[in-house]
Amino acid sequence: MTRWNLHRWVIVGLVVVFVASVGVWWNSRGRLPREVRIATAEPGGLYHRFAEVFAERFEAQTGRPVAVVPSRGSVQNLELLRNGEVDLAILQATSVPPETLGVIAPLYPEVVHVVAAAGSGIEAVGDLPGHRVSLGPEGSGMHVSALELLAHYRVDTTDLAETKRYFRELATGELDAAIVTTGIDNPDLMRLLAEEEVQLVPILDSGAIAIRRPLFVPYEIPRGLYDEGPPVPPEALETIATVNVMAMRIDGAEVLVHAAMEVLYETELRAEFPQLIPKREALARAPAPLHPAAVSYFEPYAGLGVLSQAIEALSGAKELLFGLGALAVLVVDLVRHRRRKRREAIIREQKDRLDAFLARTVEIERAQMDTRDAAELNRFLDEVTTIKLEALEELTHEDLRGDRMFLIFLTQCANLIRKIQSKILSAEAVR
Repeated sequence: MTRWNLHRWVIVGLVVVFVASVGVWWNSRGRLPREVRIATAEPGGLYHRFAEVFAERFEAQTGRPVAVVPSRGSVQNLELLRNGEVDLAILQATSVPPETLGVIAPLYPEVVHVVAAAGSGIEAVGDLPGHRVSLGPEGSGMHVSALELLAHYRVDTTDLAETKRYFRELATGELDAAIVTTGIDNPDLMRLLAEEEVQLVPILDSGAIAIRRPLFVPYEIPRGLYDEGPPVPPEALETIATVNVMAMRIDGAEVLVHAAMEVLYETELRAEFPQLIPKREALARAPAPLHPAAVSYFEPYAGLGVLSQAIEALSGAKELLFGLGALAVLVVDLVRHRRRKRREAIIREQKDRLDAFLARTVEIERAQMDTRDAAELNRFLDEVTTIKLEALEELTHEDLRGDRMFLIFLTQCANLIRKIQSKILSAEAVR
């Protein structure tokens, strides 16, 4: 074999190795399913509503259709994932096992609400025995977290009655209390707390529970979160919270993980779900085990150790590389400082605008109190809606959208709209 032929075969071999490596890498990434299936919970619940909005964004982003699969809740969703019947699922963190499944991202806080009928005599979790108490559907994350709470207080479920009824039956007198673990935007819970003769019971051992059960954290429900006339709760209330997560099989394709995370963090999903945990906080609040592709999304530079080793091998130019690295760090630090200053200025300006929007809603709140004229009330309703839309269009910064005052503003708008609508219906009924 001539030297030229040997050289040619070496080149061909290198090309084959390169193409094979690219092929293996490409196939290992996987492909999006023809139809993405996501398991949620019962239709009408917050899990289901979140999945429907997520599905719309996912289809618009990827062109792949998404089927929203109702279920009994987190426990059944685990089985659907394990059996390969769905690609994604929404689970409460208390239901995520440490094997086979990978967390893509935490979604939003799920707050434990202990709700008791007025006059039931229930003032603390320890008062629940002997009463009719809803613990949530079996197979749901709500049920699992209720059992965790009762276990901390050593309350035996056999001492409770009617544990399988839906918590809304508090309104019919069929229940004395309910342990409801859900997002604060759950419409059934909001209606129950705003309209019925019920009260929220504090969980005074929140710190101790968080230590014993790390998937829970202390949480404070602010005064008037659920209603303002009169305020519900009447004072800030101590309780606990966990998070729900989006998860998939640990061997699922990373391309699906990245597509899902782009929908969560790179679209306007938070405009419809203000409680969605922002990307900058998600990694710290995500329960283990994280899907490897999710880790690479949150920490895209985690694999730079290999590059640093290669640079160290270039010992002949180490002084130059050190100098260039120091310069790069200086430039990056300067750029970050300027961006931080610019971001802080934008946030200050938008917070001032938020204060102005909130003040306008307060003015309307005062003005509508003594008004019974339907036309005037309709004008107030239009003003509140306009204020809310203007705020959503103008106040777009991610940090502000995650701010507690922004949530209070949205809740104030929602409560005010509901109150005015109720007065309009009353005025039209009289007329």
